[in-house]
Amino acid sequence: MAGGGAAAAASALSSPWRALLQRALDANAHLRHSTYFQLATVGAGGRPANRTVVFRGFQEHSDKIQINTDARSNKIGEIRNCPFGEICWYFTDSWEQFRISGSIDAIDGSSADPAKLQVMLCYMARYIRYQCAGSMS
Repeated sequence: MAGGGAAAAASALSSPWRALLQRALDANAHLRHSTYFQLATVGAGGRPANRTVVFRGFQEHSDKIQINTDARSNKIGEIRNCPFGEICWYFTDSWEQFRISGSIDAIDGSSADPAKLQVMLCYMARYIRYQCAGSMS
């Protein structure tokens, strides 16, 4: 993006943390693990469940953070049961930590909202294209 890059685009959005997070992502982009963060959900019996996930970008024109997961994973049932969670993201080079909490949407083929399904399909198309391009020699 011309004229300031992703951080400039992020600052135009409403959430004040987005520009800070984007700057940290840009500054730590040389570290493969900078896209990993921890996602905590409410597990069985109201107990916390925490796992490492991979950042797949922000939903277009939004501050929503995207990840991909297998529909059979425990986190999907946990999110459907209690759609709230928190992420913790630590950047090792800059020593920055972000803790962001909010509601979580599980978007899959059963979504009644065509806009959510379209976003998921567009994102998956980009992910698949990247995976295929990365595996070709």
